[in-house]
Amino acid sequence: MSTPAESNRLQVTRHIKAPRERVFAAWTTPDQIKHWFGPASCSVLDAQIDLRVGGKYRFRVNSGGEEMAVGGEYREISAPSKLVFTWQWEDDEDWAKITSVVTVEFTAKDGGTEVCVMHEGLPSSESAGRHEHGWNGCLDKLAARSAVMAELFGPGRFSWNELIAPDMEGAAAFYTKLLGWEAVPMAGGMHYTLFKKNGADVGGLMSIPGVPPHWMSYVTVESADASAARAVELGGTICKPAFDIPNVGRIAIVQDPQGAAIGLFQPAC
Repeated sequence: MSTPAESNRLQVTRHIKAPRERVFAAWTTPDQIKHWFGPASCSVLDAQIDLRVGGKYRFRVNSGGEEMAVGGEYREISAPSKLVFTWQWEDDEDWAKITSVVTVEFTAKDGGTEVCVMHEGLPSSESAGRHEHGWNGCLDKLAARSAVMAELFGPGRFSWNELIAPDMEGAAAFYTKLLGWEAVPMAGGMHYTLFKKNGADVGGLMSIPGVPPHWMSYVTVESADASAARAVELGGTICKPAFDIPNVGRIAIVQDPQGAAIGLFQPAC
């Protein structure tokens, strides 16, 4: 839903079928931004985010064959309920002396999240109309992606596969040649490699001293702690108590009564 553009401001609202923590993360994680930012005719070439008050962001996009970039500064970050940031297109004379402000509010509602985008200080009513179209396109893509992710990776579904191998370089070489995967080191300083196929994540690779090589599968759960406790009640054992991985989620490793291990994954977003 959107309200008609009034002069140089607009407001767009959409209900997203996902918890607001997950939706907030979609707005603040570069890899997720690339999947939904911009209307249907727009693709994200690069997304950079320094998520702190005073931190900068910059998104470089291709829209209808034209490359453009927009950026600004975060003024307020209240996870997972609110974001406020400035907004200015680069190399556009209409924006030479204009810095608009975007306020995004995330409200838990009807089992999902209501996202309200308020964009103020646009150069003209015509610009407001174009941005209304753009924000509606963004939220359409975000809603569609969230619905697909809920279907594929909702609670009770397998969500991730991970290889533990002492020789990460050798393992990466084997699987990229065998299966046509690409091995990409994970950003952020974590000693972790992502396996990708056609740009999509298919699994992970890491080394844990003293742990023999093996593949581990993860199933999404509502609560890693509660599911681990339930595993014990059912005769299983806890191999690794629940722990947090920043910006990823909470994980526990359990064994069933016959000794088979499985990972329990509670997404952070």
